[in-house]
Amino acid sequence: MKSALVFAAGDMPPYQVVEPLVRRRVAQDAFVVAADGGLAHAAALGVEPQLIVGDFDSVSPALLARYPARLIERHAVEKDELDLELALAAAQRAGVSEVSVVGAFGDRFDQGLAAVLIAARLTGEGLRIDLHGGEHSAWPLSAGITLDVELPAGTTVSVISLVGDAVVSGTGLAYALADLQLPFGSGLGVSNAVAGHGATITCLAGSVAVIAEHGH
Repeated sequence: MKSALVFAAGDMPPYQVVEPLVRRRVAQDAFVVAADGGLAHAAALGVEPQLIVGDFDSVSPALLARYPARLIERHAVEKDELDLELALAAAQRAGVSEVSVVGAFGDRFDQGLAAVLIAARLTGEGLRIDLHGGEHSAWPLSAGITLDVELPAGTTVSVISLVGDAVVSGTGLAYALADLQLPFGSGLGVSNAVAGHGATITCLAGSVAVIAEHGH
């Protein structure tokens, strides 16, 4: 199973989230992509990218100059894709089956929402994606996918329907999910919590986003 590690320009996740995640992907010899300003996160963690993509409006020119031109894929500022979207497309072209994104969420709600929806689309195409930024993590799930997460007891976890009515089951949560129907555009599924040291959530139908709030 080939994996990828993508660095985006949002906020760095907490140490207890990012350290084991990056260590696991590096141990897997993951394909590493830095999306524009996400290059700063890769450099801070001592991870060498194999590809750097974007329009480079948020990366430090001095930092970018430290890397050989053969690693740089430059795009126009006026483009139709997010830099993260370009990075995920590059990972998909490389034939990976799993992608972890560091810096997926920052102070732009529009870009954070787009990141979740882009990841949900790619999940429907067979790519497993986990997104991490600041105090938030998200895992889009399509029908037939089971998520096992290790999170501290009490961590707030929400399961939100993305497309049409969804059906989910789960264990290890304060409020049971047993073939629960989640209507689109409903708050049902928000503000659950991990009961023990982890949880298992299965999407039985539709498409959902599982969202963890690490500070809560």
